[in-house]
Amino acid sequence: MSWLSEKNKNWLRIILLTVFLAMVVYVIEKDYLADGYNPLKPLDIEDKTTLLTRSKINKLKGNIDVCLAVLASSEVKYEPLPDQETGEACGLHNAVHLQQSAISYGGGITLKCPALLSLLIWEKHALLPLAAEILEQPITRINHYGTYACRNVNGAKTGQRSQHAYANAIDIAGFVLADGTEISVLKDWGKDTQAGKFLSAIHQSACKFFTTVLGPEYNDLHNNHFHFDHGPSGVCR
Repeated sequence: MSWLSEKNKNWLRIILLTVFLAMVVYVIEKDYLADGYNPLKPLDIEDKTTLLTRSKINKLKGNIDVCLAVLASSEVKYEPLPDQETGEACGLHNAVHLQQSAISYGGGITLKCPALLSLLIWEKHALLPLAAEILEQPITRINHYGTYACRNVNGAKTGQRSQHAYANAIDIAGFVLADGTEISVLKDWGKDTQAGKFLSAIHQSACKFFTTVLGPEYNDLHNNHFHFDHGPSGVCR
């Protein structure tokens, strides 16, 4: 490169370095930041879950259009619901009615869009794989105590509103397996059985996707169900 001036050599070095860095970025994005690992990629229910998944869900809390777009790209059947006040400090805002997913809920359920996405992602990437691993058969139905209820925390007469008052929570009581076997939080929690191990595993797995996860060890009021919500408390017990 003796025929190049020093100035041109510097420009060539800059160009080569730029090309090299562009190639490095491409490889990183392609091989290491693919799907759920890429913070710039929109959330997709099908993507492998990572440490970024819950953060991506949380970012949708103030953007119902983007949240609905994630649902629209999935195979679930749903219906967006109009905002409405249903009681004092109660109501439906950015809520969606889930009509059908891969698992039956015994009918449709209503949740805020981000909370529903958390449920669907947990269902696909935690609940079903753990059932296959521990129970060696799929879950066909989730038994639950509902999502929306205009009430206070723990049903108290006074105090703070529950996340159920905003359709931002679900209480899960148990599961039905493909062979008809029922697993109950009330009857099977804490037992040294396959059902007990399964319940413990899915309780912990939910903490990756919901901000609050409560179970029988939290207090006696939760001895028969798991409470999952997208509220501000940040508790996993």
